[in-house]
Order: sequence, then C-alpha cells, then structure tokens
Amino acid sequence: MALLYQNKTSVQELVRSQEEKEPSVQKLMHGQERKEKTILIVEDDEDLGELILEALQQESFYTGVTYRTLLAIDAMEALQIIEETLPDLFLLDYYLPRMNGLDLYDRLHAIETLAQIPTIFMSANPPFKELRKRNLLSVRKPFNLHELLHTIERLLEEQDKES
Repeated sequence: MALLYQNKTSVQELVRSQEEKEPSVQKLMHGQERKEKTILIVEDDEDLGELILEALQQESFYTGVTYRTLLAIDAMEALQIIEETLPDLFLLDYYLPRMNGLDLYDRLHAIETLAQIPTIFMSANPPFKELRKRNLLSVRKPFNLHELLHTIERLLEEQDKES
C-alpha cells in the first residue's frame, strides 16, 4: 500500500482500490440518502493538506457520506473558520506555526459547542503522553492513506451512534 505523500499517485491508487465497492455505489445511485460531514484539516504543509482533501472527496463517491472539507494552514486560520462553520471532525497536524496542534485542540475543546468533536492528530513525532492524557487518536507521518480514511469513517460513525 502506498504511504501518503511519498508520491502523488496515492489518491489514484485509492480510487482504483475503492472501485471494488461497486455495490455501495449502486445503492447510492438508487436513491440512498447521503449524509454530509464537515472535516477541518489543519496542516501547514499545503500539498499534504490538499492531498488529504482530495482523498476525502474521492472517498465521498464510494460512501454514503459527502465530505465537506476545509483546509487551514495554521491554528489562527482554523480559529477563523470555526467562527463560521461547525465541523464534525478535526484533523490536526501537531507541529503548526504560531500555535501547536495540541494547544489548538485544548482551545477548541474548551468551547462547549466544540468539546465533543472527535479529533485525529497527525505527526512524525506525536506527543504520546499528552495525547494519552486527552484520550486522542493519532496517526504517524508518513501514514497509510487507507488507514487514515478508515479511522475518519469509524470516528464519524461512532459520533452518529452517540447522537
């Protein structure tokens, strides 16, 4: 399996492997209602952020979920987006300019309306101790695109069951 951002063909490989999910595509074509989920990606590597965004949009074609993806390149931009949009999931890089991802997480989850939003951290060197204290998921860069998408889908499904 291709690792995310080691080469740009990862999204195309994902699409080809997802073509095996043809029955789910047929269900969608025959009137199954689609859900929309908003994901805020906070990643200072714009190429990586765009690649994740594109992969989520491709994944939308094969699932019953339409992913509305928003990309911020730093914590301050993420905070501005939050003023106008309530995401269903945060995908945060740990090493960000001006404020690290963990400080951003703490700031966001201190707000009552954002406190229950699931979060996934991305980092080559995640702060495991701090993540465990907060009971947070993380993926280590470089990561497998399929695994990241599966983790996102699982968290959003769990969120739906709880609400």
